[in-house]
Order: sequence, then structure tokens, then C-alpha cells
Amino acid sequence: MARLRDGFRFIGIPLLAVGLPFLTACAKPIPPVGEVSGKVTFHGKPVAEGTVSFLNTEAGTGGEGVLKDGGYTLTTPLPPGEYKVTVMPLVVRQQDGGKGPDVGIDKPAPDIPGKYHTIGTTNLTATVKEGKNELNFDLKP
Repeated sequence: MARLRDGFRFIGIPLLAVGLPFLTACAKPIPPVGEVSGKVTFHGKPVAEGTVSFLNTEAGTGGEGVLKDGGYTLTTPLPPGEYKVTVMPLVVRQQDGGKGPDVGIDKPAPDIPGKYHTIGTTNLTATVKEGKNELNFDLKP
């Protein structure tokens, strides 16, 4: 039995020394990401509630976070790049006009002008960099 262990030391340890760098070289590198948070205001006052979304149409990536008392944090980190940003009212489930099944309806949000609701009409953009990003937006009427 001692000879078997000695044989492993003689052959196994050099194999590990040669194989380990190869295994780590084959591992995929972790792509850089940016963590995004910030504040959204309207006329200098914090937006009460809503959803902030980031979309990079070229890379097909994006993320969103819930906006509360002016602050938001995206739920997942984003790859660095240029993003279009939308700010939308919260959606609540209720009957439309008090009849029929519950459907998703925008909650009234007078502090979020309609132009910020969609990618096609928003003028908000952001550059996300690797690491922590504080990105603030002041909405205009």
C-alpha cells in the first residue's frame, strides 16, 4: 500500500502541477458589469414611485428596478455600455372601470410625464461603466 501512495506522489503531483494551469486557462473569464442605482426627481422633488428601466438595444441587454421615494437600484448588474432609460408608473391589477377581470393598469403618477414611459419617446440616456454607477435623472414636463 505504501508503494501505491509513493507512486501517486511520483506521478500524480506532477500531473496536477501541469493540469491545473490548463484547467484554469479553460475557464471562461467573467465579463465586466456595472451596478446601477440613483435618484429620479421631477421639478427637483423625488418621484414617489414607479419603475426605472435601462435598455441597450444594440447588445439586447437591460434591467429594471423599483423606484420609491426618488431612489432606485437595478435588480441585476448590467454590462458596460450606452442605455436608453424609461421611467414608468407602477402597474396595479384591478378591474377596468369596475367591471370584468382584473387587468394591469398604470397607477396614477402625476410626477412621471408620459414621454418617459416608452423607449420611443424618452430622451433619457445613461452610460453604464464597470463597478458602481450612481445615475440620477431630473424629469421635465
